[in-house]
This record gives sequence, C-alpha cells and structure tokens, in this order.
Amino acid sequence: MVVRLLTGLIVAIGCATIPWLAARAGRRALGTISGLGLAVMVVGAIVGVALYPLSDVVVLAFALAGGILLGRALPPRFRPFFLFLIALSVLDFVQVALTSGPAPGPSIPSSGLNPHLIWVNFRIGLPGGHFNIGFVDLLLITAMSEYFRRRGQPFVIGIVPGVVGVALAEIVSDLVSTNRSSVVATLAQALIPYLTAGWLVANLAGLARVTSLWRSAFWRSRS
Repeated sequence: MVVRLLTGLIVAIGCATIPWLAARAGRRALGTISGLGLAVMVVGAIVGVALYPLSDVVVLAFALAGGILLGRALPPRFRPFFLFLIALSVLDFVQVALTSGPAPGPSIPSSGLNPHLIWVNFRIGLPGGHFNIGFVDLLLITAMSEYFRRRGQPFVIGIVPGVVGVALAEIVSDLVSTNRSSVVATLAQALIPYLTAGWLVANLAGLARVTSLWRSAFWRSRS
C-alpha cells in the first residue's frame, strides 16, 4: 500500500503543479493538445492499439490540457464548482456500481495489458501489480488546481484536493480490501467523491488563510 500511495501522491501533485507552470498557456494551444489527445485516445480505445507506455503520454497530455481548460471554463466560485463536483461524484458512484471494475490505484496482479483500456487510464507498473487511475480523475485534479490558482490561492492549496483525495481513496480501499464482495467495497472504488472531499478541505484551508490575512491587516491598521 505504501508504494502505491506514494505513487498516487506523486501523480496527484504533478497534475496539480501544471496549471501554475502553464498559467500563460493560451486556449488555442491547450485546445489543440486536448483535441489531438482525445482523438488518439478514442481511436486507440476502439481499435485496441497496444502502444503502452505511449498511451500514458497521450492520456496525460489530454488530462492536463483538458483539466486546465475545464478549470478556466467553470466560474471560480464555490457554489457552481461544488455542484459540478457533486454531479460527477454521483455519476462516478453509478459507473462503479454498474461496472464494478478495479479500484483507482490499487495494485492488481497483471496478466497482460488490455489494449483498449490503456487508452482511458494512466498506468504505472509497480512490484507485484500496477497503479491505475482514470483520465477523468487526472483531468479533475488539474481542474481543481486551476480553480484555486484563479482564486489567487497559493500553490500549496492547489495540491490539497489531489493529495487528500488519493490518500483517502487508498486508505479506504485498503480497509475494505478483505470484503470486496460488499456494496461498500464496490462503491469505495469511486475516486471523484474523495477528490471532492479534498476540494472542500482545500476551500476551508483557503478560507482560514484569507481570514488570517484579513485579521493581520486589520490589526496592523490599528497599531
């Protein structure tokens, strides 16, 4: 679990870092990258082209560029973004309940790569298995980071949703791993609800920071 968790945290922090590095990137460039990435992903998933690890590069490029665009498209306000995350969380629960696929990030003994699924997941080989996370999750981690960047929050706030979300998902997945047949174990595989929880934590941390800055400025003005 430790290796898997560290891998997930590194991936989450990496995705959350890109919006700050690409703050001046234009919409046209981002749209081109995400459009080409999506086209390659669709063709690869349909045809089943086994081009791993090239598929990881394509998935990551689409998720990062698309995540920044999504973060810029949504209003940088709490309520609309929160409602958007709630809707995605419900859809994620439904998708997991219907498919009952592998949990986001767990180490699963590999008997070979699925040439279709590699185009919708970011996969890293680990001792005894692999780390696996969907492109939607990567895209959302990036979009959350862009949301906080647009709100003027520091970088450390922007990485909180991904870090907290991945950590919670791994902990819960490990706790229910002995009872995979239960409904709780199945629903625990959805990552977006955990990312939403991380986003709420980041908002609280950001609010506390703003309140602290306001109080400091207030007392300085009175001294």
